[in-house]
Amino acid sequence: MRFNFKGNLGFYEWLKNLFFFSVILSSCTIVKHYQKQKPVLINSTVTLKGGDFTNDEKIAIKQRLIGQLDDSSRTTVKDVLFLVHIIDHPPAYDSGYSAVSANNMKGSMLHLGYYNSKASFKADTSKGWLSINFLHLHIGKQVRVYTHYTVEAGPPTLIDTVAYNLERPELQALALQYKDESFLVVGKPISKTAVSNEMSRMVELYRRNGYYKFTSDDLKLLGDTSIAILTNASDDPFENLKLLAEANQKRNKPTIKLEMTLNPEADSSHLKKFYINDVFVYPDLRAKDVLTDSTFTPKDSNGYSFRYHSKVFKNSFLLRNIFLKKGDVYNIDNYTKTLNSLSKVGVWQSVNIDIQEPKDSVGRVNMIIQLLPLKKNAFETSLEASYSTNSATNVASLATTGNLLGIDGTISLEKRNIGKEAIRMTNTLHGGVELNLNQISPSTDIVNSNEFGFTNTISIPRIVFPRKVFKNLDSLVRKANLDTKQSFVNTDLSYVDRINLFDQQTLTFALGWQWSTSTTNRSRNYIIKPLNVEFSYLYNQSATFVDTLNKNPYLKYSFNTALVLGSNFGYTSAWTNPVHVNRQRNFKLNVEESGYPVLIPLGPMGVLKNYIRQYLKTDVDYTYNVSYPKSSVVFHLFGGIGVPLSKNDISLPFFKQYYSGGSNSMRGWPIRGIGVGGQPMIPFDSATFNDRTGDIKLEGNFEYRYNILQIIPNSLTLKGALFIDAGNIWDFKIPDPSRPSDTANLGHFEIGNIYKQLGVDIGTGFRFDFNYFLIRFDMGFRVKRPDISDNAGWQLPDISFNNLFKRGENVPDPNNPGSTINDDRYRRWRYENFNFSIGIGMPF
Repeated sequence: MRFNFKGNLGFYEWLKNLFFFSVILSSCTIVKHYQKQKPVLINSTVTLKGGDFTNDEKIAIKQRLIGQLDDSSRTTVKDVLFLVHIIDHPPAYDSGYSAVSANNMKGSMLHLGYYNSKASFKADTSKGWLSINFLHLHIGKQVRVYTHYTVEAGPPTLIDTVAYNLERPELQALALQYKDESFLVVGKPISKTAVSNEMSRMVELYRRNGYYKFTSDDLKLLGDTSIAILTNASDDPFENLKLLAEANQKRNKPTIKLEMTLNPEADSSHLKKFYINDVFVYPDLRAKDVLTDSTFTPKDSNGYSFRYHSKVFKNSFLLRNIFLKKGDVYNIDNYTKTLNSLSKVGVWQSVNIDIQEPKDSVGRVNMIIQLLPLKKNAFETSLEASYSTNSATNVASLATTGNLLGIDGTISLEKRNIGKEAIRMTNTLHGGVELNLNQISPSTDIVNSNEFGFTNTISIPRIVFPRKVFKNLDSLVRKANLDTKQSFVNTDLSYVDRINLFDQQTLTFALGWQWSTSTTNRSRNYIIKPLNVEFSYLYNQSATFVDTLNKNPYLKYSFNTALVLGSNFGYTSAWTNPVHVNRQRNFKLNVEESGYPVLIPLGPMGVLKNYIRQYLKTDVDYTYNVSYPKSSVVFHLFGGIGVPLSKNDISLPFFKQYYSGGSNSMRGWPIRGIGVGGQPMIPFDSATFNDRTGDIKLEGNFEYRYNILQIIPNSLTLKGALFIDAGNIWDFKIPDPSRPSDTANLGHFEIGNIYKQLGVDIGTGFRFDFNYFLIRFDMGFRVKRPDISDNAGWQLPDISFNNLFKRGENVPDPNNPGSTINDDRYRRWRYENFNFSIGIGMPF
């Protein structure tokens, strides 16, 4: 691979000098408000030796060891402009505190199973100088101390055996039945985390089987690390030498025998099994209610009692979300499942389940479910305004420019308890207008466009389907351990009037089901739309608009009438590594089709024949995140393909096509600015609208994120990022004949052209993290352009201050002697090589 460095030598000299001075200044440390006449602690470092650790584990353990520093051995460093490090109020050095810190580090290694670790420290001093790389500038008699801790891990103590001796027969039987789920694994190092997790597992196990009072204080874990060989002395000296050799080997590979027992001091009531006596439900609890009031409705056949102030919920609805039943053994899973199910319905602001032991029964508990309802109706309004300058007044022709003001208003009404079953219905009206505040001519309308819309959403907190058709599905749904479940019907109608261009009506309708499940380390979400309808109808097209489409044929697929009638399936999964909790994976899958519905095989017939689009589309999205204390590394992959199935369809409907570029994609290009394939870019001075969409998308992203500075403690943090993006979009079918013949094949996907037509950008960005939301500013530079054939598109952009920020230079006008014009060279460079984007939240 070759790069052309011609004309860039000055820039690279400037970059080299900047890098050199940055390295020099990066070690500049300023100490403020320190104690006079005493040595000042500047920094503490840790070296970890030994131990069979991966790189990630070693980084995590070293950070853990730094956290063991005594408060009087800690220094706080503030970075200014990445170059200067300021230490304010550093502690005076005291070797006693360093010894305490070393002992803390040894204790921390003990918790990881390294019983024979060693920790030591060494203090280095330097007299009163300000360090700027290799230059020493004396600033008085200040003595600076740098402490370095060395931790030798030694061999880990491995688990030899794990035994359970719970004395009570039922407790012992449960322990042995689920022994394979133990966090204490023979042959693995003993650690505080493993012991704590095992204690929690045992408590949960017993609470699932009736022992609702059981706690970790009722258990005791005993360990024996003695070397039995040394207690078996023999009269034979040669036999003793053999035993000593085996004992020495044991020291090099220490082991421990573990035994889980009951704590002798455990409360006897904690070892008692409990059953559910009665279940009392307060569906519309009020603050003044006395929970000991016995005025309940009569118990139903299942032993439930309800107390209403008014009949606002159906008992059948409540029972679908209650998994506690009279006579059942107390099970904390059913307790938690009931709590979560009622909380996620969305009609109560507070959900609580109180457990009480009745005085007249032994080994039984009453479950009192207390539900504080929300208001039945919710009303919201919002008003938004946006302003842009020197923007196009219409995206189709770019005929005029002006200053635009957009105003959008929304009115929303939500009903939360339709049919007394917590069915929620939301009706939303929204309207907007775009005004041109800088009319170019009297004939130009001040109103560019109007938009009106209505949205209706119905959410039912259960899976609803025809039971006669799916006879066994209802029982399966009830038995499934679902965290959330709902059926939904969504309808959206909108009307857009682009003044002097076109009118557009849009209808979307979808019905389906959504549910989620979760375990300790993984959560999954499913959504199925057996019927998904999307219809976009374009009419009243003006002559100007039609002329624009004829001049720009590829815009026909962004402005046309299309009907989608099909089905959709979506799946998402979030997974955290149970061993390396700093590693997370997210996976998304989407499959949809149109023209061949799953339930009713309708083909394009009747009036639908002219508009229905037939296609199959699927895409996958994968993100892998490795987090460190002050940084993280993120990998992201996306692949999608849409296949037009009708002979008359050259591509997917425009609102189903893929695009690339922008703040969440290829950040070196503007949104919809890259592709299709190797298609050439629209010339800089062209009035043609540059909107690139395709049927296939491949993209990969890498990002290194790091903390820079905490601007406001616990409220605002400045973060940085370095990133690389690679990808593009392509057409699936043979290209549109209406495209110019010399570029007809450049947008068509071919395996052999992937590398040649792949775009690559590199860049950096800054993030302002406000904890509850994040604002991003990213600068991307194109290092490989798919529209350039030379050197396979690889280039090294001429990055300079002028190219990045200057608007242009005045040069003599060849058509008008004595006058000048702006040559736009810098703006042209940015158009061809650079993109600046602003985003909300992380890109992936």
